[in-house]
Amino acid sequence: MSARYRSGLRLVLAFAIVLIAGCASPTRARDPNAGHPTHWQGRLSLKVDSTPVQAFSADFDLQGDAVVGSLSFFSPLGSTLARLQWGTGGAQLQTTGEPQHFESLDALTRHTTGAVLPVASLFEWLKGSSPPTPGWEVDLRALSDGRLTAQRVEPETPAQLKIILDR
Repeated sequence: MSARYRSGLRLVLAFAIVLIAGCASPTRARDPNAGHPTHWQGRLSLKVDSTPVQAFSADFDLQGDAVVGSLSFFSPLGSTLARLQWGTGGAQLQTTGEPQHFESLDALTRHTTGAVLPVASLFEWLKGSSPPTPGWEVDLRALSDGRLTAQRVEPETPAQLKIILDR
């Protein structure tokens, strides 16, 4: 696997987590108790203004919430690029080869991106709420059309996340 591919995959995984809450519109399963969406599908793109600039886009499938869930990324041909799973017992990243295990979702995002990402806020964004999230700005104005954008403005390297949900 080339260094550029690994770098792009890490970027995707990192912001896959961001995507988790980015702007997804529910497509299937619903939590019968809470009435909130628990499954989102769509396409996400992520651009990190690092040197060199890193950009990635992929189809995704997100299920669950900030406590227990899974996030998969797919190529345009439908091949699974990566799968993240998390729960009360820790988190796991599966790409090629053996899965990597982490003590928590925060540890997984720190490993893949170098920083802990606001997973709880991401799920709230997907539900249409924008809680205060230090370092992030989210635009939910087009969420009803299945579109969400978020920007990391500080203290990390600036990044732009765009999500288009399947309808």
